Amino acid sequence: MSPPEDGPAAPVIDSRIEDDVLTVRLNKPDKMNALTMGDLDEIGALLERSARDDAVRCLLLTGAGRAFCAGRDLSEAREGEDAQALLSTRINPVIEALYHFPKPTVAAVNGAAMGIGLGLSLACDIVYAAEGARFSSPFARLGAALDSGGHYFLPRRMSAGRVLEMIYTGDVIDGAQAHRLGLADRLAPDSVLAAAARDLARRIADGPQAALCAQKALVRRSLEMDLAEVLVEEARTQGALARTADYAEGLAAFRERRPPRFGRMA
Repeated sequence: MSPPEDGPAAPVIDSRIEDDVLTVRLNKPDKMNALTMGDLDEIGALLERSARDDAVRCLLLTGAGRAFCAGRDLSEAREGEDAQALLSTRINPVIEALYHFPKPTVAAVNGAAMGIGLGLSLACDIVYAAEGARFSSPFARLGAALDSGGHYFLPRRMSAGRVLEMIYTGDVIDGAQAHRLGLADRLAPDSVLAAAARDLARRIADGPQAALCAQKALVRRSLEMDLAEVLVEEARTQGALARTADYAEGLAAFRERRPPRFGRMA
């Protein structure tokens, strides 16, 4: 009898939609989910499709095994390669696509988040860290610079001194410390992170999508606006939302003392 044929290989970028949540799992546990340029291209294409998919109301990004993402798969790195071109054309577009993804996003950081992995986690709206998560900028050991948006994301979450300490030393910040420093927004024991992050993503997906997406966009723009500009945009946004079916449903639910049942975006 001949041995059974191997089944299809598990996808490296494992994605599924359940309860209106798109879960994207980086699935290279033997390499701590380190990503090749091809993997990043696949993530970028998935983000582009999902941004237009009405079945997706929240995105949850996580990793398989003991890592979230340990960075770039250096087995494909070559001396003398054009690092600027790789960042500009392959890595940075994915970081930007995730940061500007029009729907809510959650990163469930289950282990090491370094290099590209650090950038991917911080490009999400909410960072949910396991106690055993490990955030780090290891570039000092390589004679290289922090990339993948680190110089943008980190100073918006921590003091400049903490950011530079992280860059200078390459020290690892665990989940609990990341939560104290503001690097992570929520913290969970390792054993419950996956379930806790899914519950949060499902709760967000049940919310009024027009309102949530509009406020995400406004928060992004507010970083470059003054108070007067923000107040004008808040009034404009509120005026538009007051004409939506979700707003009518929210008022009806309030009057009837029941949970609202928000529909999809028109």
